[in-house]
Amino acid sequence: MHTYPLKEGEEVLWTGAPQRPRKWFPEYAQMIELVGVVVVLSVLWGGGPIWAPFVGLFSGFLVFLYQRMTDRRSRENALSYLVTTQRIIFVANWHSGTEFRWIWFQYIRFRPSVKADETGVGTIKYGKAWHRFRFRNEELRGAWAPPALELRAIKDARRVADLIEQGRNRLIGTYTQAP
Repeated sequence: MHTYPLKEGEEVLWTGAPQRPRKWFPEYAQMIELVGVVVVLSVLWGGGPIWAPFVGLFSGFLVFLYQRMTDRRSRENALSYLVTTQRIIFVANWHSGTEFRWIWFQYIRFRPSVKADETGVGTIKYGKAWHRFRFRNEELRGAWAPPALELRAIKDARRVADLIEQGRNRLIGTYTQAP
């Protein structure tokens, strides 16, 4: 059993992990596209020496893109979430150990946007798309990088967003300002 980094008096309100339905076609479609590009590049390679640098650069770009895609997919498969009375904790259970990242409610500056399907499985996003994109690119850099403020593909997404907002409002109500 994992020991989670909770403060004294902090309680866990909800735990969950991304619900990944078995989507075989998108993964195969990506592989088919990559094979198609490799075939086209092979044909261009035979077209003359003028195409050789472009084929090499594009092949290197595809290898880099594939590696980032597999890194992100492995992170999502290892990820789970905890919502406490004071923060959101992102937990990645790797084979080599457990990685924790969190965001305190008081530092969440944006209202959540919830996108859920008819079964209640959805994603809770905080902030603008540019901020999430920047954090999502940094989250693969190590345990000290900030988490992307998304709870992806979770059950009862609207209820979890309400729990987070209630926790934020409760904390905001306890703040006092000096005279």
